Amino acid sequence: MGTFRKDLCETHQLGSATREWLVGTREVPAFLPTHTRVAGFSDARFGYRFVRNDPIFSQVLSCTEGEGEVLIGERWERCGPGHTYVTAPHALCAYHARPGRRWRVCWVLYEEQMHLPGIERGDAPRLVRADARGLHLAIEGLCHEAGGEAEPAAIEFWAALVHRQIMRVLQPAGGDPRLDELWRAVRGDFGGAWNLGRMARCAGMSVESLRRLCNKEVGRPPLTHLTHLRILFAADLLTCTGEKIESIAARAGYADAFAFSNAFKREMGVPPSVYRSRQKQEA
Repeated sequence: MGTFRKDLCETHQLGSATREWLVGTREVPAFLPTHTRVAGFSDARFGYRFVRNDPIFSQVLSCTEGEGEVLIGERWERCGPGHTYVTAPHALCAYHARPGRRWRVCWVLYEEQMHLPGIERGDAPRLVRADARGLHLAIEGLCHEAGGEAEPAAIEFWAALVHRQIMRVLQPAGGDPRLDELWRAVRGDFGGAWNLGRMARCAGMSVESLRRLCNKEVGRPPLTHLTHLRILFAADLLTCTGEKIESIAARAGYADAFAFSNAFKREMGVPPSVYRSRQKQEA
């Protein structure tokens, strides 16, 4: 591990021995609702080096094999299997492969308007523990499908799986068991009358403790995360069923279809009717 150098220049370099596979919105229109910019995986060798002084996107880069180095604060830190480098928009980040070492990584870039758990504009990069094997397999499957049969429905499902795996990396299991119990209860009753009081009782803590713990563990307040989970559930129903939007709204916990439509658009970028129409067109 080395110390930080003040003269780092913007660098986007694969190196002659690196092999890389990636897909973007042109190949995967299903990236658009989640503001995914590009996803890929790299079999990196020495010469693979990236420095971004003011990126306009967030990135999740996970190592599945070998070892590279990532910039954390003012030091280079080793990034090996089970480690993920998480970077935010408009914050210096850098990473590279080491001499004589293979470094297999998978990665996803999100547009700045996508609010990922625990990632805020300008946050310093961090290195977290996460098993990214599922993410790697999902990205590899997506790249394989996009470069082969390119069946729209299959691409859509691979893209959804990639995003779900990113959520698992950023919100790994094995966190506070009280929150794990709460989110299990929420998933079993999305249409229930959830409020801060009920959520706090389910988690076995005070409302203020729930707020603090939820912000720490998932990067957002409890009610905001509840909305996020409900909208993901609704998006699955819109894609996989022919239910009326009013019925889906109720199942997702919204008595008012108009309020549901507004919440869905804030989270997914388009109203539920447009989202469903796009899924049908791509199927």
